[in-house]
Amino acid sequence: MLIPALLAPALLAAPAFAQAQAQAQAQAPAPAPEASAAAPDRALRADHRARRTVLALSETAEVCRAPDEVHAVLRAEARAGNAAAAQAALNAAMEKALAAARAVSGITATTGAYWTSRNEESRQWVATQGLRLRGSEAAPLLELAGSLQEQRLAMGELGWSLSRPQEQAARQEAERMAIAALRARAEAVAGQLGLKVAAIRRLQLGEVERPQPRMMALAMARSPAAPAPVSAPEDVIVQATVSAEIVLSP
Repeated sequence: MLIPALLAPALLAAPAFAQAQAQAQAQAPAPAPEASAAAPDRALRADHRARRTVLALSETAEVCRAPDEVHAVLRAEARAGNAAAAQAALNAAMEKALAAARAVSGITATTGAYWTSRNEESRQWVATQGLRLRGSEAAPLLELAGSLQEQRLAMGELGWSLSRPQEQAARQEAERMAIAALRARAEAVAGQLGLKVAAIRRLQLGEVERPQPRMMALAMARSPAAPAPVSAPEDVIVQATVSAEIVLSP
């Protein structure tokens, strides 16, 4: 049988090409041992994760601090047959009270809400405004409050609280105590289960709430012969709460 001249070179080259391809495949490097072992390693890690236990805990700690700030809230009031006269009398009373407060060192005085209304029963206009005093020393503030009561300002509130720096320091200490208690409790629970603490997956601090000041309400005005008001401070409690998700493993 005669092979056409055009097909002869291709047919003759086919066996040589197949032989070269087989040699190239034989010389190719074998798969790395690490690649072949990757699948079992992944399975082992997945099994380890599946055997972990997630523990949810919450702890609260509190510290007590002596208050370092005293405050008083007084109220000035004026009555007259018309609104303008009542407001003018109130403004004069508040101006005098502010001047007295600013003359005392270490006292901060701020004014509160101002409102005017008509008393239908007496048909008089009533104007009222609050005055807030704040200081770190009780004696001068109480003496000032007493003198303002003599000017017919009524005491509405008297109390103690923590200043902002003292409150922040107390809260940070309470947070440290709460975190330490949470870690100790997690270790104890893990030991009871025959496990160990592997990691803290999530940690959350509770919402910050300012400690409520200790106060006493005084609704009556002081008579001219009465002594200055008296206030005995009580410790302020500052709390901190932490919660966490803790991973336990064998």
